[in-house]
Parts: sequence; structure tokens; C-alpha cells
Amino acid sequence: MPEFTAGRPTPLALRLPDGRRLGLTRYGNPAHRPVVFHHGFGSSGLELPDEPALLARRQLQIVAFDRPGVGQSSVYRPLTFSSFADDVAAALDALDIPGPVGVMGWSVGGVHALALAARHPARVAAVQLLSTCLPLGEPAAYRRLSRTWKLLRWGQTAFPWANRTTFLWLSRQWARRPDAAIDWFIRLMRAEEARVTARYRALLRDAAVQGFANHGRGVYDDAQAWCRRPGFRIEDVHAPVRLWHGADDGVWAPGNIPYVAGRLPRATVQLLPQQGHMLYLENWPAILEEMSGLLPALVPPL
Repeated sequence: MPEFTAGRPTPLALRLPDGRRLGLTRYGNPAHRPVVFHHGFGSSGLELPDEPALLARRQLQIVAFDRPGVGQSSVYRPLTFSSFADDVAAALDALDIPGPVGVMGWSVGGVHALALAARHPARVAAVQLLSTCLPLGEPAAYRRLSRTWKLLRWGQTAFPWANRTTFLWLSRQWARRPDAAIDWFIRLMRAEEARVTARYRALLRDAAVQGFANHGRGVYDDAQAWCRRPGFRIEDVHAPVRLWHGADDGVWAPGNIPYVAGRLPRATVQLLPQQGHMLYLENWPAILEEMSGLLPALVPPL
């Protein structure tokens, strides 16, 4: 296991109880208060800004796990929100982090963050949902979906072989021509998402290369998990939850956020004007400041 190097993200890989490998990236000092980060769809734990001085001031470390099939993590079938929540709990034990921890999730990572808080409430002190999505396979949430999202879910479940082929093709593009791949995605984005992605182009490019590793298997399995019943109840999350969302989010409509907050017993909403789906990148200092205030203070050693 690599040793911690001050000022640099540290890649690690753990063995889970069933022998599978789980990759992660650790940001900040391991002696500081832990925060688990759940990455977005088609990405990896490399999608975070490297801000060691900021983390040190807030006395935080970020542990960003790669979901099965992403980066160094073994492929696992069938992946579910619940199975990955259990993987993270086992990994925290392996890292000697007893909890409670802060939990963040960006985009579909927000659903994974909720799953961890619902299944392992004693391990979670607070949750931040950053441009979160809904679980596509939950009947109550499905009724809230736009026509586009319903169509995407239908395609994923009705034609899995077509999606598997698509993700395999994309994995080859990210592996062989990563710069061309991210430029292509930027051209497909709405204006606000394209602006921020272009600004953080290298970071998001490298995160996506790892996200589409293993022949795109992790992305495909993540999509399948997203379309299944989630295996947990949103209402069972009793930790305080803060929802950060952009009023100009071109991926996930902000109108769904009050609905999510209404199902969470201790939720508050931060709706940011003129911000899109990538808001976590431009608001990272404020997000960390808020998480620092939500977690217990660090007790100095005797």
C-alpha cells in the first residue's frame, strides 16, 4: 500500500472480504476527519480538485472509491446500490476508519451516498448531494422522471446488449484518444456544463479514462444498477443532508430537488443561480467548508 505523500492524491487498492479488489484515491492527510466521495457516472475517484492546503485548513481527508469495474476495482455482477454501500463499509473497516464519516456524492454518486447512509446509518454523520439524480428503478421516483429519462431507462433495460456495445466502443475511444473523446463530449453539452468542463478539461478527461477502464464494464454495470430497484428507502436516511443543485442544471432538472428533500427527514436545499451540473468543481471550497462544519471537531492526540 503506498504511503501518504503530503500534497498529493494517493492511489490505494484494498481487498474486500470476498477477495475482490477495490480501488480508491485518498486526498489529504489520513489523520484528518474522513469524508467518503462517490463519483459520477462514467467517471472515477480522480474527478476531485487537488486542493491539499484547503483540505488541511478544514482538517479533512477525502476517500474517493472507484465503483466495481472502474479503475483498479474488480468487476462485480450484479452491482446494486446496496452492494456497493456494503463494499464501502467493509473498505472503511480495512482503512481503520470506524466512523462516523461525512459522505458526498455527485450526480448518480448522490444515490450511492444515500444508499450508504440508509444501510449503514451509524457510519454516516452528514451527507452532501451535489447535483444529485434520482434512482431510475424506484417506482415512486420513476413517476417524476422526464420523458427523456424514461426513454433512456427503457433503452438500458430493453436493449442491454446495445448499451454494452456502446460502452465498449466508448471505452476504446477514452483509452486511445482521450483528448478527442472529451472534446466530443464538450460539444454535446449545454452551455453551462460545457464551460465548466472545458475549464477542468484535464481533470475530467483523466477521471473518465479510469471510469471507462475494463472495457467499459463498470459503466455498463453502474447503468444497470441505476435502473434496478434501489434496495433502500430514501426516507431511511436520518443524517443531516444538504442538497447542492444548479438552477441551470442541464442534466438533472432542479424541479426534482424539492421532491428529494421532502423525502429526507433532515434535508436542506442550496439552489445556486446560473450554475449547472458541474457546480461542485466551482464551489469546492464552500462545499468543504460546509462539510467541515457538519462533522465533529478533530480531537488532538494526547
